[in-house]
Amino acid sequence: NTDADKADVGHKRSLSFVWRYVDEHGGDSKVLQEKIRASIVKTLCAVQPHLANSCRSSQPNDDKNDMCFEILGFDILLDHKLKPWLLEVNHSPSFTTDTPFDHSVKFELITDTVRLLNMDPKRRLKYYKQKEVEIQLSLIHI
Repeated sequence: NTDADKADVGHKRSLSFVWRYVDEHGGDSKVLQEKIRASIVKTLCAVQPHLANSCRSSQPNDDKNDMCFEILGFDILLDHKLKPWLLEVNHSPSFTTDTPFDHSVKFELITDTVRLLNMDPKRRLKYYKQKEVEIQLSLIHI
């Protein structure tokens, strides 16, 4: 797909196109979304200990473990009855972009991720100043 605005051609489609297609062909996209969501939640529950360990090992000095996140890619296959099947979970999904549509989808994903992280330089500076105060206080009490 060489046109970022065309989500109905090529081998990659937008989710909004898929939901519309399902509804237009006798399915119920809301029910399908709920089934997919349930599959993702169950998968995350199953791998949570591994994810937590990965975060702890990548940020060993972060006692609160609140500075680590990961983007996971869930590949879901729909059968002829619209039953979702989890094919795989990509631990490190690709962010290469082969087409303008691919670029658009991945750009939006990264934008949404940064928005969810609430990355604010002022908050980061406040965090580091707070850590410095904690270190100074711990040195005084030695």
